[in-house]
Amino acid sequence: MSSPMQLDFVTVDVFTSKPYEGNPLAIVRIPHGVTVSQEQKQAIAREFNLSESTFLHEKGPDVQGDAWTVDIFLTTAEIPFAGHPTIGTACYALSRTAEERGIDNGVIEASFQLKAGPVGLRYDVARKTARASIPHDVRIHNRRWSRDELFRSQSQLSEAHQQGKTSIRDDFAIVSIVNGMTFILVELETLEVLELVTLAGSSVEITDLDEGWKETFIGTYFFVRTGTSPQGKVTLRTRMIEGLLEDPATGSAASDLVAYLSLTEGGSKRMLSYEIVQGVEMGRRSEIAIDVEMTGDNAISKVFLEGGFVRVMEGRLKS
Repeated sequence: MSSPMQLDFVTVDVFTSKPYEGNPLAIVRIPHGVTVSQEQKQAIAREFNLSESTFLHEKGPDVQGDAWTVDIFLTTAEIPFAGHPTIGTACYALSRTAEERGIDNGVIEASFQLKAGPVGLRYDVARKTARASIPHDVRIHNRRWSRDELFRSQSQLSEAHQQGKTSIRDDFAIVSIVNGMTFILVELETLEVLELVTLAGSSVEITDLDEGWKETFIGTYFFVRTGTSPQGKVTLRTRMIEGLLEDPATGSAASDLVAYLSLTEGGSKRMLSYEIVQGVEMGRRSEIAIDVEMTGDNAISKVFLEGGFVRVMEGRLKS
């Protein structure tokens, strides 16, 4: 960093209540009045080397209510929105607020300003879970991903299909939850087939997405339908692969998937609820809850993402 400063940080595991499960996240607190450049934030994110790091800009005395600005970084770039950084940072910021105010139960309402837009938050103090009304501008692209494209990066799925052990459909939807975050949604038949998914040799590159939506992160989100919970929620098991990386919990991909399912299969229901388990195969089980509120004309009104967290490490960044 170019100027002497010290910044406090924590790491948390998100979408879990158990340390070393869920998806790890680094959160760097930036005090009011302190400026950290884009280059400095990117260097810090590379140093943590996690899937995402967030920068929590602490509010000034002129800010009304519980509101923060949050920046989200991959190791290589800033992104407008991601689910586990939003939930993890909300849980951390609002758990500190509850501690400072001596609140043991009840709900704290707050908001984040992300690059993708404002996010409304509700934090359940006793359960230590955050619920976020996330930004969405769902786009189902005209371009679809073919089975042949899938098989180029997933040879075990290709072999299983050729041997008649499973049937892989001809093509798959490509969907953006917001402009800049896009996922290929690959449905598989069984959990045994889901286990065959491997890391891809390289990142997916698609140059012919819809006009105006081409500058985007692209991940591949594999899913299996596992039934319905006793509460009537649709249950799914998932895996997210991006090149040589697998993500233990991907709130943006989960939101992307359930938004697509709600639009294409939701019928006349006004509220659809989903429970997603991800990360099992890599030993980091994550539990993601999502509700999708629909309008009367079958459009998405709101998407609510919910999950818990646990603190793991804390320290200080030095210049």
